[in-house]
Amino acid sequence: MAHGMRLVLAGLAAVAVNVAALAIVHASMGQFNERQQLALQEPARIVVVGHRPVELAIQQCPAPKVL
Repeated sequence: MAHGMRLVLAGLAAVAVNVAALAIVHASMGQFNERQQLALQEPARIVVVGHRPVELAIQQCPAPKVL
């Protein structure tokens, strides 16, 4: 009887390990699917309306340094 009980306990332990592994794989697949759907979404377009000061535009313009 002791040998049979050990086999039953070993079998239950193996099933528990497999269930835990499948749960982890299922969760990671869900996260992958969610990331993939987020990557397919287009970002919102941002439109900035206003005038930039001329001195700021001159400071950031690389044209004089390039030429």
